[in-house]
Amino acid sequence: MVKQALTITWLALLILTLLMWFLRGYRGADWLVFTVLILVAIKGQLVIDRFMELRHAPILWRAALSGWLFIVLGVVGIVRATSGS
Repeated sequence: MVKQALTITWLALLILTLLMWFLRGYRGADWLVFTVLILVAIKGQLVIDRFMELRHAPILWRAALSGWLFIVLGVVGIVRATSGS
């Protein structure tokens, strides 16, 4: 059962990666950066939950890693939103 869940998670990560790869053709679109950031957040959370096995870990460990992920992505999003280009 665990092996099947990891395989499904791996396939989800692969599909999300391919989706981001296909989105690269939309150069200059403002919505693209934020769409990719959302997809990266989903992928990051999947890695934290499944592959790092923090899904059932103490809340402080999970909050630390998830918080770091969302802080980094938030900073990237804010910098992109406030930049002139």
